[in-house]
Amino acid sequence: MTVVFTITFTLLCVAGLLTVVRLLRGRTTLDRIIALDVFVTLIVAATCVGMGMQLDGANIALAAAFALLVFIGSISAARLVEKKERYR
Repeated sequence: MTVVFTITFTLLCVAGLLTVVRLLRGRTTLDRIIALDVFVTLIVAATCVGMGMQLDGANIALAAAFALLVFIGSISAARLVEKKERYR
């Protein structure tokens, strides 16, 4: 089972690096907002994998609530940017 966790963490790290590149080189504000949302989702996923590795699911509700708050924040920011850039 340790091999599965190692492979999962490795893939999450690679995805995180690609997301950081997209965050830094994004052309528009919406690209950067989406990249930030994906990055936080990867952090929550890595946290959940770590909880699975330790066989401790005590913080799963906290991770879900944090992911939901970040998602709502991203949607709000995307709508704000969309309204602002539409009238240019």
